[in-house]
Amino acid sequence: MEEKGMRRIWSHKPIRYIVLFLSSIFIGSFLLIEGMIIYHGHRYQDEEADVIIILGARLYGTVPSPALQFRLDKGLEYLEKHPDTLAVVSGGIGRGELITEAEAMKAYLMERGVEEKRILMEAQSFNTFENITNSLEVLKGSLAETDIHSLRYGIVTNDFHVFRGTLTAREKGLDAFGIPAETPPTTLVKGYLREYLSVLKYLIVDRGR
Repeated sequence: MEEKGMRRIWSHKPIRYIVLFLSSIFIGSFLLIEGMIIYHGHRYQDEEADVIIILGARLYGTVPSPALQFRLDKGLEYLEKHPDTLAVVSGGIGRGELITEAEAMKAYLMERGVEEKRILMEAQSFNTFENITNSLEVLKGSLAETDIHSLRYGIVTNDFHVFRGTLTAREKGLDAFGIPAETPPTTLVKGYLREYLSVLKYLIVDRGR
């Protein structure tokens, strides 16, 4: 009976057109957004930044996860090449974490030779939108005599996340470019697929806030 009912519904042309229309929208948006994610995640030139913002990711207690370690290593590499650049490490404390991501990130960089005076901490954020927004507030407080919108920013995050990170920064009026770090192989497919939904959420909910 159920099969016959489904056939009867599908036999109506308006229903078929609606389903096909919605499917086309989904496929088209998925290909477009994933294309932008992949393009920006693999597009990098060693540009000059006044400030890099290293976006937080999961800790195992106090230890950076592989995804976060990749971000930190890329940020460290950039800071070593550009000794005048400041870093903002951004991330609050999440489930299963014993300290804030920002604290762990700062400690990681300092243990590898980055001077404390070059690192600013933003320890209240729980998502990308808050990372960028709250990092700007930290910079306003620390660089009180500087117009922070006159500075050049590098957004350091895993490759699948670069598009949304830089999009958010530019929406906030920043002159920003992406600094893509690798993504752990174990989370590569999941990261790219989930990012499609995250970009949609940003475009529909977060953008313009």
